Amino acid sequence: MQEALLSVINNEATNPANGNGNGNGHSQTPFFELIEEYDFPQPKRGDIIQGEILRIDDDVVFIDIGSKRDAMVPYQEVEQLDDSFLETLSTGDTVPVYVTRTPVGSEQLLVSLERGLQELDWERAAELKEEDTTIELKIVNYNKGGVVVEFNRIQGFVPNSHIPAIQNVYNHDKRTSYKSKQVGETINLKIIEIDPGRERFVLSAKAAQKEQRKERLNTLAVGDKLTGTIVNMKHYGAFVDIGDSIVGLLHISRMAWEHVDHPKDLFEVGDEVEVIIDKIDVEKEKISLNRKALQPSPWETFAERWASGDLLEGEVTAVVDFGAFIRLEEGIEGLLHRNEMNLPSDADPAEVLEEGDVILVRIVQIDVEQERLSLSTRRVTAAEEIEWMQVKREEEIEEDEIETPASETESDDNDAMLEAEPLEAEATEEEAAVE
Repeated sequence: MQEALLSVINNEATNPANGNGNGNGHSQTPFFELIEEYDFPQPKRGDIIQGEILRIDDDVVFIDIGSKRDAMVPYQEVEQLDDSFLETLSTGDTVPVYVTRTPVGSEQLLVSLERGLQELDWERAAELKEEDTTIELKIVNYNKGGVVVEFNRIQGFVPNSHIPAIQNVYNHDKRTSYKSKQVGETINLKIIEIDPGRERFVLSAKAAQKEQRKERLNTLAVGDKLTGTIVNMKHYGAFVDIGDSIVGLLHISRMAWEHVDHPKDLFEVGDEVEVIIDKIDVEKEKISLNRKALQPSPWETFAERWASGDLLEGEVTAVVDFGAFIRLEEGIEGLLHRNEMNLPSDADPAEVLEEGDVILVRIVQIDVEQERLSLSTRRVTAAEEIEWMQVKREEEIEEDEIETPASETESDDNDAMLEAEPLEAEATEEEAAVE
């Protein structure tokens, strides 16, 4: 305001007056008349104006906003402003203010410093939405529908459906527990809706995480070793969170070398698991994981314990024209070729073997790299087979004795006694007849 008045005064001082009768050639217009004559801009309610702080009192703040009158931040607002914020203000500072009341007559021109700063926040938020920028905000509260975040002097809302951790959780207690624990934590968000007039400010963690996932996926490569957390399980595999809300599939066939009926046989939700990446599709945001590749190969451990020439018991898993496949251990199958069977040249292997048979075989060759195992029954001697059959028979007898309850043994003894009683009675009658 002072600069505008000086401009008017200087203009009057450099233009001589006509017919004023004072003889000095200069205007003698009083200062207050110059003020009344000057066409000051008239602020309107709702205007956001940059002003200069003129004076800071205990209960009010006076600000020059370029109007005829100095604006005043009333004591009701000053009392509500944080002391730490007031301490940052000094005379001469430029601050944004929101016009709350234009004067009529002798009324004060009232402005709001808080609303002015809020409006700047709304403008900044609109810019961030336009730029599609990810921002990090603090969670300050929560309600049934989502969580409340703070963006300087305005608050935003993140709906449940835009919080990835609970978007598919429909249990009220679980949702509430999660949200209560997040208060005070920060979260990455994107602005998806903004309407200052309705004070509507909606944000999404899901949208922000999608961008983060893309960036993270671009940093990953096939063969990378990662540690993740199992978040869900299906009959065909387990879903593993490897960070940044990236969830990959650990297929049941990639869990272990041994056969797995269901993922729950190995894991529980919440378990940490070490995996490597098998496949990545950045566009579809799909990632395939492998745990089996990090486990010791059963072929390596088998080769450490057994060698060519060793005798082992195995189960027939399949019979084919050229021989039979024999499972010696979980994950270890070998080929018993027809040439290594005690079989006439024109006979069919199916004539002597069938699926499920347990037989004794000798290891001919182990190829760990190719995961191949050659077996033979032709090289098993008759004495070795007889000894093996005797041992198996003894084991079966021991198992039968263990499985037979004592009550059944007692019952058998009682039955024998009852069968003996009639024989004794018959012998007594014959003796009496002889006498």
